[in-house]
Amino acid sequence: MTKKTVAALLLTGLAISLLGAVLTLLLHAPILGYQRAHQPHADPAALSRTLWTRPLTVFVVAILYARFVRQLLRGDPRALRRVRIVSAAGLAGVCWLLVSAAYPAWLRAIQIGQLVVLAALVITVNLRTVRSAFDAPVPPDPRPRNGRAAWTLILLTPVVAELTMGNVALRDLIYFPIFIPIYGAGALLIRETTRRLGGGTAGLLLLGLAYGILEEGLALQGLTSPHLYHAADWAPRLLGLNTAYAELNLIYHPVFSVLIPITLTEHLFRTHGDRPYLRRGGLISTAVVAALGAGLLRIAVPPTMDPGYQVPLLPAVLFLTVAALLAAAAYGVRRKPARRGPAPAAAAAPAPVPAAAAAPAPAVIAGWTGAAALGFLALIFPFAGARQPFFTHGTWVLLPMAGAAVIVLLIARALRRWRAAPTWTAAHRLAACFGALTGHTVFGLIANADTLQDRLFLGALAALTVTLGARAIRPAPGIPAGAAG
Repeated sequence: MTKKTVAALLLTGLAISLLGAVLTLLLHAPILGYQRAHQPHADPAALSRTLWTRPLTVFVVAILYARFVRQLLRGDPRALRRVRIVSAAGLAGVCWLLVSAAYPAWLRAIQIGQLVVLAALVITVNLRTVRSAFDAPVPPDPRPRNGRAAWTLILLTPVVAELTMGNVALRDLIYFPIFIPIYGAGALLIRETTRRLGGGTAGLLLLGLAYGILEEGLALQGLTSPHLYHAADWAPRLLGLNTAYAELNLIYHPVFSVLIPITLTEHLFRTHGDRPYLRRGGLISTAVVAALGAGLLRIAVPPTMDPGYQVPLLPAVLFLTVAALLAAAAYGVRRKPARRGPAPAAAAAPAPVPAAAAAPAPAVIAGWTGAAALGFLALIFPFAGARQPFFTHGTWVLLPMAGAAVIVLLIARALRRWRAAPTWTAAHRLAACFGALTGHTVFGLIANADTLQDRLFLGALAALTVTLGARAIRPAPGIPAGAAG
Protein backbone atom coordinates (compact mmCIF):
# COMPACT_ATOMS: atom_id res chain seq x y z
CA MET A 1 0.00 0.00 0.00
CA THR A 2 1.41 3.40 -1.01
CA LYS A 3 0.48 7.03 -0.82
CA LYS A 4 -0.80 6.76 -4.38
CA THR A 5 -3.17 3.96 -3.33
CA VAL A 6 -4.76 6.15 -0.67
CA ALA A 7 -5.03 9.05 -3.12
CA ALA A 8 -6.58 6.78 -5.77
CA LEU A 9 -9.22 5.49 -3.34
CA LEU A 10 -9.96 9.03 -2.24
CA LEU A 11 -10.40 10.22 -5.83
CA THR A 12 -12.53 7.18 -6.73
CA GLY A 13 -14.88 7.86 -3.85
CA LEU A 14 -15.01 11.51 -4.83
CA ALA A 15 -15.87 10.64 -8.44
CA ILE A 16 -18.77 8.44 -7.31
CA SER A 17 -20.00 11.18 -4.96
CA LEU A 18 -19.86 13.77 -7.74
CA LEU A 19 -21.78 11.45 -10.05
CA GLY A 20 -24.53 11.08 -7.46
CA ALA A 21 -24.58 14.84 -6.84
CA VAL A 22 -24.90 15.69 -10.53
CA LEU A 23 -27.68 13.14 -11.04
CA THR A 24 -29.48 14.47 -7.98
CA LEU A 25 -29.43 17.98 -9.45
CA LEU A 26 -30.51 16.84 -12.91
CA LEU A 27 -33.25 14.49 -11.65
CA HIS A 28 -34.48 16.65 -8.80
CA ALA A 29 -38.19 16.32 -9.69
CA PRO A 30 -38.45 12.48 -9.84
CA ILE A 31 -36.34 12.08 -6.70
CA LEU A 32 -38.56 14.57 -4.88
CA GLY A 33 -41.62 12.67 -6.09
CA TYR A 34 -40.18 9.45 -4.66
CA GLN A 35 -39.49 11.10 -1.31
CA ARG A 36 -42.95 12.65 -1.09
CA ALA A 37 -44.52 9.27 -1.84
CA HIS A 38 -42.50 7.58 0.91
CA GLN A 39 -42.79 10.48 3.39
CA PRO A 40 -46.35 11.77 2.90
CA HIS A 41 -46.34 13.79 6.12
CA ALA A 42 -43.05 15.58 5.46
CA ASP A 43 -42.92 19.23 4.41
CA PRO A 44 -42.44 19.26 0.60
CA ALA A 45 -40.55 22.55 0.73
CA ALA A 46 -38.14 21.17 3.34
CA LEU A 47 -37.59 18.01 1.29
CA SER A 48 -36.87 20.09 -1.81
CA ARG A 49 -34.48 22.35 0.09
CA THR A 50 -32.55 19.39 1.46
CA LEU A 51 -32.42 17.79 -1.97
CA TRP A 52 -30.90 20.95 -3.44
CA THR A 53 -28.37 21.52 -0.67
CA ARG A 54 -26.83 18.05 -0.39
CA PRO A 55 -25.21 18.06 -3.87
CA LEU A 56 -23.63 21.45 -3.21
CA THR A 57 -22.18 20.08 0.00
CA VAL A 58 -20.51 17.39 -2.10
CA PHE A 59 -19.02 20.05 -4.39
CA VAL A 60 -17.58 21.91 -1.39
CA VAL A 61 -16.12 18.69 0.01
CA ALA A 62 -14.57 18.01 -3.40
CA ILE A 63 -12.41 21.11 -2.97
CA LEU A 64 -11.16 19.79 0.37
CA TYR A 65 -10.44 16.41 -1.20
CA ALA A 66 -8.29 18.04 -3.88
CA ARG A 67 -6.16 19.60 -1.13
CA PHE A 68 -6.02 16.29 0.75
CA VAL A 69 -4.68 14.53 -2.35
CA ARG A 70 -1.85 17.03 -2.79
CA GLN A 71 -0.93 16.74 0.88
CA LEU A 72 -1.12 12.93 0.77
CA LEU A 73 1.24 12.72 -2.17
CA ARG A 74 3.70 14.90 -0.24
CA GLY A 75 3.51 12.45 2.64
CA ASP A 76 1.96 14.91 5.09
CA PRO A 77 0.84 12.94 8.20
CA ARG A 78 -1.78 15.59 8.98
CA ALA A 79 -3.50 14.80 5.69
CA LEU A 80 -3.62 11.13 6.60
CA ARG A 81 -5.26 11.95 9.94
CA ARG A 82 -7.84 14.12 8.19
CA VAL A 83 -8.61 11.42 5.65
CA ARG A 84 -9.07 8.88 8.45
CA ILE A 85 -11.63 11.16 10.11
CA VAL A 86 -13.41 12.17 6.90
CA SER A 87 -13.61 8.63 5.54
CA ALA A 88 -15.07 7.27 8.79
CA ALA A 89 -17.64 10.08 8.92
CA GLY A 90 -18.50 9.55 5.25
CA LEU A 91 -18.94 5.82 5.77
CA ALA A 92 -21.35 6.45 8.63
CA GLY A 93 -23.29 8.98 6.55
CA VAL A 94 -23.67 6.66 3.56
CA CYS A 95 -24.80 3.84 5.85
CA TRP A 96 -27.49 6.12 7.26
CA LEU A 97 -28.70 7.09 3.77
CA LEU A 98 -28.96 3.43 2.76
CA VAL A 99 -30.79 2.42 5.94
CA SER A 100 -33.23 5.34 5.68
CA ALA A 101 -34.01 4.49 2.02
CA ALA A 102 -34.53 8.20 1.36
CA TYR A 103 -33.55 7.86 -2.31
CA PRO A 104 -34.72 5.71 -5.24
CA ALA A 105 -33.15 2.30 -5.88
CA TRP A 106 -30.97 3.49 -8.77
CA LEU A 107 -29.45 6.19 -6.56
CA ARG A 108 -28.97 3.70 -3.73
CA ALA A 109 -26.89 1.63 -6.15
CA ILE A 110 -24.51 4.58 -6.45
CA GLN A 111 -24.50 4.88 -2.66
CA ILE A 112 -23.53 1.21 -2.39
CA GLY A 113 -20.55 1.96 -4.63
CA GLN A 114 -19.64 4.81 -2.29
CA LEU A 115 -19.97 2.46 0.65
CA VAL A 116 -17.57 -0.08 -0.85
CA VAL A 117 -14.93 2.52 -1.71
CA LEU A 118 -15.22 4.27 1.67
CA ALA A 119 -14.94 0.96 3.50
CA ALA A 120 -11.80 0.15 1.53
CA LEU A 121 -10.44 3.62 2.28
CA VAL A 122 -11.13 3.29 6.01
CA ILE A 123 -9.33 -0.05 6.10
CA THR A 124 -6.41 1.20 4.01
CA VAL A 125 -5.66 4.37 5.95
CA ASN A 126 -5.59 2.43 9.21
CA LEU A 127 -3.07 -0.19 8.02
CA ARG A 128 0.27 -0.04 9.80
CA THR A 129 2.20 -0.11 6.53
CA VAL A 130 0.30 2.92 5.26
CA ARG A 131 0.69 4.87 8.48
CA SER A 132 4.43 4.18 8.48
CA ALA A 133 4.70 5.69 4.99
CA PHE A 134 3.66 9.02 6.50
CA ASP A 135 6.12 8.97 9.41
CA ALA A 136 8.82 10.96 7.62
CA PRO A 137 8.88 14.64 8.62
CA VAL A 138 7.55 17.08 6.05
CA PRO A 139 9.51 20.33 5.54
CA PRO A 140 7.47 23.28 6.80
CA ASP A 141 6.05 25.66 4.24
CA PRO A 142 7.62 29.09 4.89
CA ARG A 143 4.72 30.99 3.36
CA PRO A 144 2.55 32.74 5.99
CA ARG A 145 -0.87 31.36 6.76
CA ASN A 146 -3.25 31.38 9.68
CA GLY A 147 -5.91 28.70 9.44
CA ARG A 148 -7.38 29.51 12.85
CA ALA A 149 -7.93 33.13 11.89
CA ALA A 150 -9.47 32.12 8.55
CA TRP A 151 -11.90 29.70 10.18
CA THR A 152 -12.75 32.25 12.86
CA LEU A 153 -13.73 34.75 10.18
CA ILE A 154 -15.68 32.10 8.26
CA LEU A 155 -17.78 31.18 11.31
CA LEU A 156 -18.02 34.65 12.84
CA THR A 157 -19.37 36.40 9.74
CA PRO A 158 -22.75 34.62 9.46
CA VAL A 159 -23.16 34.92 13.23
CA VAL A 160 -22.74 38.71 13.03
CA ALA A 161 -24.72 39.17 9.82
CA GLU A 162 -27.66 36.83 10.46
CA LEU A 163 -27.78 35.35 13.95
CA THR A 164 -27.22 38.46 16.07
CA MET A 165 -29.90 40.31 14.09
CA GLY A 166 -32.47 37.59 14.74
CA ASN A 167 -32.87 36.88 11.03
CA VAL A 168 -32.57 33.18 11.85
CA ALA A 169 -34.96 32.18 14.64
CA LEU A 170 -33.92 29.50 17.10
CA ARG A 171 -36.45 27.09 15.62
CA ASP A 172 -34.75 27.52 12.22
CA LEU A 173 -31.15 27.04 13.38
CA ILE A 174 -30.99 23.82 11.37
CA TYR A 175 -30.85 26.02 8.24
CA PHE A 176 -28.12 28.30 9.59
CA PRO A 177 -25.26 26.32 7.90
CA ILE A 178 -26.69 27.38 4.53
CA PHE A 179 -25.34 30.88 5.19
CA ILE A 180 -21.80 29.84 6.13
CA PRO A 181 -20.37 29.33 2.60
CA ILE A 182 -21.57 32.62 1.09
CA TYR A 183 -21.09 34.77 4.19
CA GLY A 184 -17.99 33.13 5.64
CA ALA A 185 -16.13 32.40 2.42
CA GLY A 186 -17.32 35.71 0.95
CA ALA A 187 -15.91 37.77 3.83
CA LEU A 188 -12.68 35.76 3.83
CA LEU A 189 -12.29 36.25 0.08
CA ILE A 190 -12.81 40.01 0.47
CA ARG A 191 -10.35 40.20 3.35
CA GLU A 192 -7.66 38.20 1.53
CA THR A 193 -8.08 40.17 -1.70
CA THR A 194 -8.00 43.52 0.07
CA ARG A 195 -4.96 42.72 2.20
CA ARG A 196 -3.05 41.32 -0.77
CA LEU A 197 -3.66 44.60 -2.60
CA GLY A 198 -2.62 46.62 0.43
CA GLY A 199 -6.13 47.98 0.89
CA GLY A 200 -7.79 49.27 4.03
CA THR A 201 -11.25 50.19 5.24
CA ALA A 202 -12.29 51.86 1.98
CA GLY A 203 -11.36 48.77 -0.02
CA LEU A 204 -13.26 46.50 2.37
CA LEU A 205 -16.37 48.66 2.12
CA LEU A 206 -16.26 48.84 -1.68
CA LEU A 207 -15.87 45.08 -2.03
CA GLY A 208 -18.54 44.64 0.64
CA LEU A 209 -20.90 46.73 -1.47
CA ALA A 210 -20.08 44.58 -4.50
CA TYR A 211 -20.75 41.50 -2.37
CA GLY A 212 -24.13 42.90 -1.30
CA ILE A 213 -25.13 43.56 -4.91
CA LEU A 214 -24.21 40.03 -6.00
CA GLU A 215 -25.87 38.31 -3.04
CA GLU A 216 -29.06 40.35 -2.98
CA GLY A 217 -29.29 40.93 -6.72
CA LEU A 218 -28.31 37.54 -8.18
CA ALA A 219 -28.36 34.92 -5.41
CA LEU A 220 -31.49 35.97 -3.49
CA GLN A 221 -32.86 38.17 -6.31
CA GLY A 222 -34.37 40.40 -3.64
CA LEU A 223 -33.34 43.66 -5.31
CA THR A 224 -35.82 43.11 -8.15
CA SER A 225 -38.22 40.39 -7.00
CA PRO A 226 -41.86 41.55 -6.75
CA HIS A 227 -42.65 38.96 -4.07
CA LEU A 228 -39.60 37.97 -1.97
CA TYR A 229 -39.94 39.26 1.62
CA HIS A 230 -42.72 41.56 0.29
CA ALA A 231 -39.85 43.98 -0.39
CA ALA A 232 -41.63 45.46 -3.40
CA ASP A 233 -44.31 46.80 -1.02
CA TRP A 234 -41.85 48.65 1.21
CA ALA A 235 -41.50 51.69 -1.04
CA PRO A 236 -42.11 52.85 -4.62
CA ARG A 237 -40.00 50.85 -7.04
CA LEU A 238 -37.58 52.56 -9.41
CA LEU A 239 -36.95 50.87 -12.77
CA GLY A 240 -37.89 47.55 -11.23
CA LEU A 241 -35.61 48.03 -8.21
CA ASN A 242 -36.96 47.54 -4.69
CA THR A 243 -35.64 50.87 -3.43
CA ALA A 244 -36.03 50.60 0.35
CA TYR A 245 -34.81 47.00 0.35
CA ALA A 246 -31.79 48.04 -1.72
CA GLU A 247 -30.99 50.93 0.63
CA LEU A 248 -31.16 48.61 3.63
CA ASN A 249 -29.02 45.79 2.29
CA LEU A 250 -26.47 47.75 0.30
CA ILE A 251 -25.54 49.58 3.50
CA TYR A 252 -26.00 46.60 5.82
CA HIS A 253 -23.75 44.12 4.00
CA PRO A 254 -20.58 46.25 3.70
CA VAL A 255 -20.75 47.01 7.42
CA PHE A 256 -22.19 43.92 9.13
CA SER A 257 -21.26 41.20 6.64
CA VAL A 258 -17.74 42.44 5.88
CA LEU A 259 -16.17 45.26 7.88
CA ILE A 260 -17.21 44.33 11.43
CA PRO A 261 -16.43 40.57 11.21
CA ILE A 262 -13.04 41.29 9.60
CA THR A 263 -12.17 43.95 12.18
CA LEU A 264 -13.07 41.68 15.09
CA THR A 265 -11.15 38.75 13.62
CA GLU A 266 -8.06 40.85 12.98
CA HIS A 267 -8.25 42.05 16.59
CA LEU A 268 -8.38 38.47 17.87
CA PHE A 269 -5.34 37.58 15.74
CA ARG A 270 -3.62 40.97 15.84
CA THR A 271 -0.14 39.44 16.08
CA HIS A 272 -0.64 38.20 12.51
CA GLY A 273 -1.17 41.78 11.36
CA ASP A 274 -2.67 42.48 7.96
CA ARG A 275 -0.84 39.66 6.22
CA PRO A 276 -2.97 37.15 4.28
CA TYR A 277 -4.42 34.21 6.18
CA LEU A 278 -4.35 31.94 3.13
CA ARG A 279 -1.89 30.83 0.50
CA ARG A 280 -2.75 30.78 -3.18
CA GLY A 281 -4.49 27.40 -3.11
CA GLY A 282 -6.57 28.42 -0.12
CA LEU A 283 -7.55 31.67 -1.83
CA ILE A 284 -8.72 29.81 -4.94
CA SER A 285 -10.65 27.32 -2.81
CA THR A 286 -12.28 30.17 -0.91
CA ALA A 287 -13.41 31.81 -4.14
CA VAL A 288 -14.93 28.54 -5.35
CA VAL A 289 -16.70 27.94 -2.03
CA ALA A 290 -18.09 31.50 -2.07
CA ALA A 291 -19.44 30.95 -5.59
CA LEU A 292 -20.96 27.62 -4.58
CA GLY A 293 -22.40 29.31 -1.51
CA ALA A 294 -24.14 31.84 -3.73
CA GLY A 295 -25.51 28.96 -5.78
CA LEU A 296 -26.64 27.19 -2.62
CA LEU A 297 -28.51 30.29 -1.47
CA ARG A 298 -30.01 30.68 -4.94
CA ILE A 299 -31.51 27.18 -5.00
CA ALA A 300 -32.41 27.04 -1.30
CA VAL A 301 -34.33 30.30 -0.79
CA PRO A 302 -35.94 31.76 -3.98
CA PRO A 303 -37.50 28.48 -5.22
CA THR A 304 -39.37 28.06 -1.92
CA MET A 305 -40.07 31.69 -0.99
CA ASP A 306 -40.43 33.17 -4.48
CA PRO A 307 -41.10 30.27 -6.86
CA GLY A 308 -40.96 30.96 -10.56
CA TYR A 309 -39.18 34.31 -10.43
CA GLN A 310 -35.96 34.80 -12.38
CA VAL A 311 -34.08 38.09 -12.35
CA PRO A 312 -34.29 39.64 -15.86
CA LEU A 313 -31.18 39.66 -18.01
CA LEU A 314 -30.70 43.45 -18.07
CA PRO A 315 -30.65 43.91 -14.26
CA ALA A 316 -28.41 40.85 -13.92
CA VAL A 317 -25.88 42.31 -16.36
CA LEU A 318 -26.14 45.67 -14.60
CA PHE A 319 -25.47 44.09 -11.20
CA LEU A 320 -22.39 42.30 -12.53
CA THR A 321 -21.12 45.48 -14.18
CA VAL A 322 -21.54 47.60 -11.05
CA ALA A 323 -19.87 44.91 -8.92
CA ALA A 324 -16.92 44.82 -11.33
CA LEU A 325 -16.61 48.62 -11.22
CA LEU A 326 -16.67 48.56 -7.42
CA ALA A 327 -13.92 45.94 -7.43
CA ALA A 328 -11.86 48.16 -9.73
CA ALA A 329 -12.47 51.10 -7.41
CA ALA A 330 -11.31 48.99 -4.45
CA TYR A 331 -8.08 48.34 -6.35
CA GLY A 332 -7.72 52.05 -7.00
CA VAL A 333 -8.03 53.11 -3.35
CA ARG A 334 -5.46 50.65 -2.01
CA ARG A 335 -2.68 51.99 0.15
CA LYS A 336 0.42 52.66 -1.94
CA PRO A 337 3.95 52.67 -0.52
CA ALA A 338 5.55 56.07 -0.31
CA ARG A 339 8.04 56.81 -3.07
CA ARG A 340 11.55 57.76 -2.12
CA GLY A 341 12.75 60.83 -3.91
CA PRO A 342 15.81 63.06 -3.59
CA ALA A 343 16.33 64.80 -0.30
CA PRO A 344 14.44 68.09 -0.30
CA ALA A 345 16.39 71.30 -0.27
CA ALA A 346 16.37 73.39 2.85
CA ALA A 347 13.31 75.56 2.98
CA ALA A 348 11.54 77.86 5.29
CA ALA A 349 9.51 76.35 8.08
CA PRO A 350 6.04 75.33 6.87
CA ALA A 351 3.03 77.26 7.96
CA PRO A 352 1.45 75.81 11.10
CA VAL A 353 -1.42 73.40 10.47
CA PRO A 354 -4.33 73.42 12.89
CA ALA A 355 -4.26 70.32 15.08
CA ALA A 356 -7.06 67.83 14.51
CA ALA A 357 -9.64 67.63 17.24
CA ALA A 358 -9.16 64.77 19.67
CA ALA A 359 -11.30 61.69 19.15
CA PRO A 360 -14.00 61.13 21.77
CA ALA A 361 -13.57 58.38 24.33
CA PRO A 362 -14.16 54.86 22.96
CA ALA A 363 -17.33 54.48 25.03
CA VAL A 364 -18.72 57.66 23.47
CA ILE A 365 -17.97 56.39 19.98
CA ALA A 366 -19.68 53.09 20.83
CA GLY A 367 -22.74 55.03 21.92
CA TRP A 368 -22.84 57.01 18.69
CA THR A 369 -22.41 53.99 16.40
CA GLY A 370 -24.94 51.99 18.41
CA ALA A 371 -27.50 54.77 18.15
CA ALA A 372 -26.76 55.17 14.43
CA ALA A 373 -27.22 51.44 13.75
CA LEU A 374 -30.44 51.31 15.74
CA GLY A 375 -31.79 54.48 14.14
CA PHE A 376 -30.89 53.41 10.60
CA LEU A 377 -32.53 50.00 10.94
CA ALA A 378 -35.61 51.41 12.68
CA LEU A 379 -36.16 53.89 9.85
CA ILE A 380 -35.60 51.55 6.90
CA PHE A 381 -36.70 48.07 8.09
CA PRO A 382 -40.49 47.50 8.47
CA PHE A 383 -41.31 45.92 11.84
CA ALA A 384 -44.17 45.38 14.31
CA GLY A 385 -46.56 44.50 11.49
CA ALA A 386 -45.79 47.54 9.34
CA ARG A 387 -45.81 47.03 5.59
CA GLN A 388 -43.59 50.05 4.93
CA PRO A 389 -40.61 51.51 6.81
CA PHE A 390 -41.41 53.44 9.98
CA PHE A 391 -45.18 52.78 9.71
CA THR A 392 -45.60 55.08 6.71
CA HIS A 393 -47.97 54.75 3.76
CA GLY A 394 -47.45 55.52 0.10
CA THR A 395 -44.83 58.05 -0.85
CA TRP A 396 -44.47 59.19 2.76
CA VAL A 397 -41.95 56.34 2.99
CA LEU A 398 -39.44 58.61 1.26
CA LEU A 399 -39.07 60.55 4.53
CA PRO A 400 -37.71 57.67 6.66
CA MET A 401 -35.63 56.52 3.70
CA ALA A 402 -34.04 59.96 3.53
CA GLY A 403 -33.62 59.98 7.31
CA ALA A 404 -31.82 56.64 7.22
CA ALA A 405 -29.49 57.93 4.51
CA VAL A 406 -28.75 61.07 6.55
CA ILE A 407 -27.86 58.95 9.59
CA VAL A 408 -25.39 56.94 7.51
CA LEU A 409 -23.79 60.06 6.04
CA LEU A 410 -23.48 61.78 9.42
CA ILE A 411 -21.94 58.82 11.26
CA ALA A 412 -19.60 58.12 8.32
CA ARG A 413 -18.46 61.74 8.32
CA ALA A 414 -17.97 61.72 12.09
CA LEU A 415 -15.97 58.48 12.01
CA ARG A 416 -13.79 59.79 9.21
CA ARG A 417 -13.04 62.94 11.22
CA TRP A 418 -12.34 61.00 14.42
CA ARG A 419 -10.05 58.54 12.62
CA ALA A 420 -7.91 61.45 11.44
CA ALA A 421 -7.28 62.54 15.03
CA PRO A 422 -3.88 61.66 16.54
CA THR A 423 -5.64 60.24 19.61
CA TRP A 424 -7.49 57.58 17.57
CA THR A 425 -6.49 54.08 18.68
CA ALA A 426 -7.44 50.48 18.07
CA ALA A 427 -9.80 50.76 21.05
CA HIS A 428 -11.79 53.45 19.23
CA ARG A 429 -12.10 51.22 16.17
CA LEU A 430 -13.28 48.28 18.28
CA ALA A 431 -15.71 50.51 20.15
CA ALA A 432 -17.26 51.60 16.85
CA CYS A 433 -17.73 47.96 15.84
CA PHE A 434 -19.13 46.76 19.16
CA GLY A 435 -21.43 49.77 19.40
CA ALA A 436 -22.90 49.18 15.94
CA LEU A 437 -23.22 45.47 16.65
CA THR A 438 -25.07 46.14 19.91
CA GLY A 439 -27.46 48.60 18.26
CA HIS A 440 -28.23 46.15 15.49
CA THR A 441 -28.88 43.31 17.96
CA VAL A 442 -31.19 45.52 20.03
CA PHE A 443 -33.16 46.26 16.87
CA GLY A 444 -33.34 42.53 16.13
CA LEU A 445 -34.70 42.01 19.64
CA ILE A 446 -37.41 44.60 18.95
CA ALA A 447 -38.28 43.66 15.38
CA ASN A 448 -37.45 40.00 14.75
CA ALA A 449 -37.87 38.13 18.04
CA ASP A 450 -41.40 36.68 18.03
CA THR A 451 -41.02 34.07 20.79
CA LEU A 452 -39.85 34.24 24.38
CA GLN A 453 -36.89 32.00 23.54
CA ASP A 454 -35.79 34.32 20.72
CA ARG A 455 -36.13 37.38 22.97
CA LEU A 456 -34.04 35.78 25.70
CA PHE A 457 -31.46 34.66 23.14
CA LEU A 458 -31.07 38.06 21.50
CA GLY A 459 -31.11 39.80 24.86
CA ALA A 460 -28.28 37.55 26.01
CA LEU A 461 -26.37 38.25 22.78
CA ALA A 462 -26.77 42.00 23.28
CA ALA A 463 -25.53 41.75 26.87
CA LEU A 464 -22.61 39.57 25.77
CA THR A 465 -21.70 42.06 23.04
CA VAL A 466 -21.66 44.94 25.53
CA THR A 467 -19.54 42.92 27.97
CA LEU A 468 -17.02 41.82 25.36
CA GLY A 469 -16.88 45.32 23.92
CA ALA A 470 -16.19 46.85 27.33
CA ARG A 471 -13.37 44.37 27.92
CA ALA A 472 -11.92 44.94 24.44
CA ILE A 473 -11.69 48.72 24.75
CA ARG A 474 -10.44 48.80 28.34
CA PRO A 475 -6.69 48.45 27.55
CA ALA A 476 -7.03 50.94 24.71
CA PRO A 477 -4.59 53.76 25.66
CA GLY A 478 -1.42 53.72 23.59
CA ILE A 479 -2.48 51.02 21.14
CA PRO A 480 -2.20 52.25 17.56
CA ALA A 481 -5.04 51.88 15.14
CA GLY A 482 -2.94 49.51 13.04
CA ALA A 483 -3.80 48.38 9.57
CA ALA A 484 -7.51 48.88 9.55
CA GLY A 485 -7.09 51.69 7.03
